[in-house]
Amino acid sequence: MDYVTPMSWKSSRMNSRMSALLRGAGFQWPTEACDAAGQLPALEIFEDCVLLKSQWEPNKNHLRIKDCPDKTGFECFINHLHLSFNGTKESLISCLGYVATLQEALSPLARGRQFRVIVSFSDNDAFPESGCTVRFHQIRSGETWIAEDLEGYKSDAILVLDVPPRQ
Repeated sequence: MDYVTPMSWKSSRMNSRMSALLRGAGFQWPTEACDAAGQLPALEIFEDCVLLKSQWEPNKNHLRIKDCPDKTGFECFINHLHLSFNGTKESLISCLGYVATLQEALSPLARGRQFRVIVSFSDNDAFPESGCTVRFHQIRSGETWIAEDLEGYKSDAILVLDVPPRQ
């Protein structure tokens, strides 16, 4: 397997809330995330959609692509995880380590595909358990999941990472 190196993180962008979160934690981006990478998640391809197997298995008997606005929406619905984040540097490293692991798992599938990984840390007092949400989808022409202007997300720290296609 080809492992992802920090060089492939150059295609990331974030809003000012994410920059402040990383800076406040003294987090070294992306080095500490890559150091914390763990076991690769299992992925499955279904009708040209790349899905987290752990999220797809319990949903495949009752959810169809036609239930969503498009394939990107379908992937984002299936491919989202809520991770524990309590505001500490350790929990930040754990969450972003999962992102590094996810990028590593997606990399071999990036031949002819490009992926977008979206990470958000919620600052919502009404839902303190929401913590960190990670989702991903293939980049498709005419389909989008997240606004281009990341500063519009006023209560979330947002990181968007594109996994480029491989040759």
